[in-house]
Amino acid sequence: PHRAIGKLPPLRYYLDNFVTNPQKSNMYWTLTRACHHPPRVLISNSSMGKLTFLGTKGEIEEETARHRFHPSLLVESGRTRLLIDYGLLHRYSLDEIAPDAVLITHAHPDHYSWLKQDVQSSIPVYLTQETLDYGKFKPQNSRVIAPMEKFKLGAFECMAYRVIHSIHCPAVGWKLTFEGKTLVYNSDLVDIVEKDAVLAGVDYYVGDGSAVKANLVRRRGDVLFGHTRIITQIHWCQKFGIKHIIFTHLGRETLRDEENFKAEHPEVVFAYDGLKMEI
Repeated sequence: PHRAIGKLPPLRYYLDNFVTNPQKSNMYWTLTRACHHPPRVLISNSSMGKLTFLGTKGEIEEETARHRFHPSLLVESGRTRLLIDYGLLHRYSLDEIAPDAVLITHAHPDHYSWLKQDVQSSIPVYLTQETLDYGKFKPQNSRVIAPMEKFKLGAFECMAYRVIHSIHCPAVGWKLTFEGKTLVYNSDLVDIVEKDAVLAGVDYYVGDGSAVKANLVRRRGDVLFGHTRIITQIHWCQKFGIKHIIFTHLGRETLRDEENFKAEHPEVVFAYDGLKMEI
């Protein structure tokens, strides 16, 4: 069911199929999806909040059947749909996903398609001034935000916060509060600048899965950049009492050791392309 809609056959086909073989008919889902214009990724009827990981692979050449597309998370609550990041390798177009807004972390190509592609869409894109200025192209409907300032988007209270990651492309994470739960998303980071304020009261942590134990932190003078270890982020979550720990943006080492690490740390979820979670 988790696929975008292409051109639909004539209605008569589905009526005939429903009458002759109702047990196998897809008429209900097809007609339901046909009511949406533009076509959208299928929405759950659940009243709970929902996470859909549309992509989970970092900016690496390696891929697996479960990790092919760049990191992107669709968060749904009630009638509000927010998309965090939209990189160059994506399965669906923005019109097919049809979020109410896009939240961008930073201007690297696995997170921000406008760096190299002129993506035409009227959907509002929330991003920092640094990200807007860096890309070759700009979103048609850009909304510049300031870190640590809260704002409302439908059912969500949103706040961007500074993370240490890149020298040339300053990054933020996103803190979303909805339905009495709080989620943070920082798929690329060395550290969180105001960690105590950001991680306090968090229920769901979606973090940087680039490296399990390898050191991907680099230094230029006094400035750090790169990616912190998964194990370091688990320690952060333990310190702040965060029970639900999920990793996306999987790197080479993580793809290679994914199964072994999951056996050692059953409390951790490694997201994969198409993973859906009700929270």
